[in-house]
Amino acid sequence: MLSFLKLIRIQNLLIIAFTQYMVRWCLIYPILKVRNYDLQLSNFHFFLLVLSTVMLAAAGYIINDYFDVRIDKVNKPERLVIDKGVKRRVAMGAHTFINILAILIGFYVSYAIGIWKLSIIHIICASTLWFYSTHFKRQFLIGNFIVAFFTAMVPLIVGIYELYPCYKAYASLGVELSFRAVWVYVFAVSFFAFITTLLREIIKDIEDYQGDKEYGCQTLPIVIGKQNAKIVVAVISFACMICLSYLQYRQFKAHDWLAFFYFILALQLPFVFLIYKTLTAQTKKDFRFAANTAKLIMLMGVFFLFIFACTLLSYIHAI
Repeated sequence: MLSFLKLIRIQNLLIIAFTQYMVRWCLIYPILKVRNYDLQLSNFHFFLLVLSTVMLAAAGYIINDYFDVRIDKVNKPERLVIDKGVKRRVAMGAHTFINILAILIGFYVSYAIGIWKLSIIHIICASTLWFYSTHFKRQFLIGNFIVAFFTAMVPLIVGIYELYPCYKAYASLGVELSFRAVWVYVFAVSFFAFITTLLREIIKDIEDYQGDKEYGCQTLPIVIGKQNAKIVVAVISFACMICLSYLQYRQFKAHDWLAFFYFILALQLPFVFLIYKTLTAQTKKDFRFAANTAKLIMLMGVFFLFIFACTLLSYIHAI
């Protein structure tokens, strides 16, 4: 049982579920409340949406490890699960079952809210994760962008499933609709998730350089060299810091000191640390630490939604 939980990356699945609930209750709900709108997706249907997302991710982790057994024996033999704790046929059977169930749940939720076409998203995700593991992962940057894109979809799919029912419900009442602010913030969170995941994937590719090269992968560090890949991580991280600085400028003008100092302590300083650890990293342990730092930064971005929600909900109660 423990081996299977390790195989599906249970800690990552919990982060996915946490992120989606945070986006719903700490981002979408407060903004809708400010504009006198209500959530249309029931708590039960939202739970099923989160369950479907988590199951698709779990199936993706399983199939990724299934096709990476030989490479993982070189890159991280101590963390190998398939053939050690979980048999191959069990892994493949679990992948198939979990994927089918996730798609069926996604179809049910889409049908229940009257927009069955949204179920296509779940089918595309399951299919793309399969081809990522079999083909795209070993190609130059494509695999990195696919993983980053699917991480960005975690908050984005919440926006899609929450807002489209709002369009249907309020349009039928003749109410003037204004969900632009919600979309802007949801896309901002999705973009942040995309960038931090891209950074983490590049760092992980540097860590896995030896095994990937041995089996003919064309990852970024293999194509341009490990040192140049480090510079790419540093440049992207610095660009993120500039974008955050712009947001901090707006927070400063609005006297939003809590958000301003949160950005400094929880995001800007960790980005500086990430750049330093990546540029100075030499061993697998160093790169693993840097990759975990990138994940921490992404989590800190999600936790910021608490502050965002408290600020907006305080405004609601004040009026």
